[in-house]
Amino acid sequence: MKKTPILKGPRIILRPLKLSEATYYVKWFRDKEVVQYLGNKLLNIKAKGVRDYFIKENNKPDAILWAIEVVGVGHIGNVHLDLDNNNKRASLGIVIGDKNYWGEGYGAECLEILGDYVFKKLKYNRLQLTVFTANRRAVRAYKKVGFKIEGTLRKNIYAYVFKKYCDEYVMAILKDEWFKK
Repeated sequence: MKKTPILKGPRIILRPLKLSEATYYVKWFRDKEVVQYLGNKLLNIKAKGVRDYFIKENNKPDAILWAIEVVGVGHIGNVHLDLDNNNKRASLGIVIGDKNYWGEGYGAECLEILGDYVFKKLKYNRLQLTVFTANRRAVRAYKKVGFKIEGTLRKNIYAYVFKKYCDEYVMAILKDEWFKK
């Protein structure tokens, strides 16, 4: 298994996930409000499947999976980063699974930490993601740290909670934009 770097911010730490933390995923991903913008069929998720996912992702040389931990509180969410070293870009996915911490700026802080890692440490050129157009809280957090909407993928993902296909934004920030902000 590769070594996952530990990244620190003022209020949160991004650290390697522990297999025992699969139970957090199961609890969070059985909540329709948490999974509504993930698009996956996660409501029946099992701990073994989550542990297998942790192992699989941690064995990939081009992926990093972190726990988002609030200092002095504990694990509140997760971040996944896919690395494309050839094109010097990274794609991210983030979920604050513990609803008690929604709207508190932890997502934006996590994005600040990730941006510094991607642009300063890895020296990549681009950090990108897709997000449901209806996920206003996430879109606001991404814009807050400088991400721009580059386009809309129409009816790109099936949302099991909504029982329909939904649009997603492609959002990104470039290295030069990161250093100008």
